[in-house]
Amino acid sequence: MGAKNQALKNAARRRMAETGQSYEAALLDVRREYEQGQHGDEDHQGPMGFDEAPSADEYRPTARATAYITAWGIEDLFGRDQMKQLVQHAEKHGVPGAYDPITCHLCDEPVIVTQEKTVHIGLTLLQNMPSPGLPAPDEVTMPVWTHDSCGHPRVWAWSQLTLERRRRGLPVDTAHLPAKQHRRGRTQPPVEDYYVFTVPENSPPLFYLQPGEDHRHGPLGFRADRLSDGLPTLDFSREAPRALGSWSIAADRTGLLHIERQGTGRWYQPPRPWSPPADWLAAAHYHQGAIVLTAPAGSIPTARLEASTGDLSGLLPVGRREQLFGGRMTISGLS
Repeated sequence: MGAKNQALKNAARRRMAETGQSYEAALLDVRREYEQGQHGDEDHQGPMGFDEAPSADEYRPTARATAYITAWGIEDLFGRDQMKQLVQHAEKHGVPGAYDPITCHLCDEPVIVTQEKTVHIGLTLLQNMPSPGLPAPDEVTMPVWTHDSCGHPRVWAWSQLTLERRRRGLPVDTAHLPAKQHRRGRTQPPVEDYYVFTVPENSPPLFYLQPGEDHRHGPLGFRADRLSDGLPTLDFSREAPRALGSWSIAADRTGLLHIERQGTGRWYQPPRPWSPPADWLAAAHYHQGAIVLTAPAGSIPTARLEASTGDLSGLLPVGRREQLFGGRMTISGLS
């Protein structure tokens, strides 16, 4: 599924919700605007995941009616205690004349919590240079404040936030923008995403999905998107996959159709239904679900994926780097 087509479809769904148009009419309008240059290729984030993060939690101080809406994944990175500290910071500095005022990252205007019914709190991920003796760079997180009217809260890679600010006409440091994408020639179709079905012993069957092409914003962008989707990180060396109650896989007699999250919609849909082996389907029926995993492009060498060996041992170090996401999902439509 190409990034451009998926982005246009997501834009059409938003247009449909905003205007009440039919999906077909909204998609026609969005495509017409794209052809007129109103939707740029460089703003597309990738074929996987929701464009906008759903709201994960609310904090409502008793003093006022202001609601603090946080992005999915923010508690995994910050924790509840630190989230409460952010709300306390907002109550102290989100008022006129405050020292160190809160500023919306998507319009550069002050966020005055006494005048806002809803304040959004997201995160941006940055990477420092590796510390002495450490094999990987340290990850730094910073809160991202936004007005309700400016956009939904999400987790951003720094280059994603920089690109979105430029798209809105705000000043940016161009050194932080992602590398410019090259337009694909008509004879160069996109590389389809890879998928693997395995049946581990004494375990629900496993379905692994890996993008066929690198994320525009690199592994950090992939991580930010998956956290925004609400998918938890998974380190097999330390923990078992969680049961993701709001996530499910839809199936029918042709195979597995799509992966979705309740209340948000389809997270991923392949160009054609996936067709698992018979033993995988039998195991999924027995366990009433499957373990779904995803990681950035190149996590498992593509030659190994194309050889269909089912060898996913390379995901162990990916999980330790917090780049592996997923959990146990139910499957509807097998019976």
